[in-house]
Amino acid sequence: MYEVKMPRLGVTMQNGTVSNWIYEEGDTVEKGDYLFELETEKSTLEIESQTSGVLKKIIIPEGEEVPVNTVIAIIAAEDEEVDLSVYTKSNTSNEEVAAAVEALQPAVATKQPEVQTSKGAVSPKARKLAKELGVAVENLVGTGKNGLITEDNVRQAASTNTSIKIKEKIALNNIKRAMSENMLESWRNVPQFTQMVSVNMEKVLSAKKELEGVSLNDILVKAVSKAVKTNPIVNSRLEENQIVVFDEVNISVAVNSQHGLVVPVVKNTENKSVAEIAKEIRSLAQKAEQNQLTLNDYSNGTITVSNLGSLGIETGTPIINAPQSTLVFAGAIRKTPVVNENNEIVVEPIMTLSICYDHRFIDGVTGAKFTNEVKNVLENLTADGLL
Repeated sequence: MYEVKMPRLGVTMQNGTVSNWIYEEGDTVEKGDYLFELETEKSTLEIESQTSGVLKKIIIPEGEEVPVNTVIAIIAAEDEEVDLSVYTKSNTSNEEVAAAVEALQPAVATKQPEVQTSKGAVSPKARKLAKELGVAVENLVGTGKNGLITEDNVRQAASTNTSIKIKEKIALNNIKRAMSENMLESWRNVPQFTQMVSVNMEKVLSAKKELEGVSLNDILVKAVSKAVKTNPIVNSRLEENQIVVFDEVNISVAVNSQHGLVVPVVKNTENKSVAEIAKEIRSLAQKAEQNQLTLNDYSNGTITVSNLGSLGIETGTPIINAPQSTLVFAGAIRKTPVVNENNEIVVEPIMTLSICYDHRFIDGVTGAKFTNEVKNVLENLTADGLL
């Protein structure tokens, strides 16, 4: 007999959720086969079976969060007798206590309406669908074999739950749930303000042409790290009554993926060339798309850069990536008529830069110094300066 336990994927991981059992009870599993999908706060990973045998019992159902090292399933030889009572004892005792308490209750004069409860098991697909549609499976009566609750039972229950037609209900995965919690905490607890400035990107575009395999986003990351050198106060966080200013410039870079927006970290950007930064961002983006980012990929960010210019967004009012104190938001570059020093109207490539600050310890003047420094770095940038 082999106990399948909730694995620990990082030193800070405390809990995990089985989002999908790939095998069902009674199936034969080979060592190395993907047994289940595990959701953590940062990603979803497929976990391999560490042994071969028959999946005798799934103890923890899909969608239930449990601490690491919790026994979640049992694998054994096909003809091996396994005593599962030790794993179901706590559930049984709870049911017995509930029954005893109910028996001691005085009889009620009026008959209470009966609630139909599940008479059979729930198929994995039906359980997953119920989670997506917000249907409580414990209130369903299955029409499948031996009372099995099927996907049709779930859909039928969902259709009678409301008078308004619903296209779908999408459960937040752990990535989006973590983002939701972080943004809510930032908005509630951090007073923040945003400064906006127009930047002439002519020299940035010129430098980009000279550098092979480098994007505007890569150049922006390097430019921000240069500006931080003369304004280190923005590379910080507030801890109780102390401002912690970091010596390393570790830039959290917003990356979109099919699983949601994630913010992995490019570390020590002050010591890296723009080519090295570009290579690292591409690697992180690929890992994000494949849902393979690790806890280390997210850790120790000191300032954030978010660039939605490629999506046509011209400006925005971002929210600080707490507990950091500063977020740099870049918009789209637009050909814009401007008046030059000779009072001539010329067309220039202009980008709006929006920088958000933690107002608890960064005031408007301090923020303006960094905002203008980022603008100055971008407008006077050369290809040689990025190497």
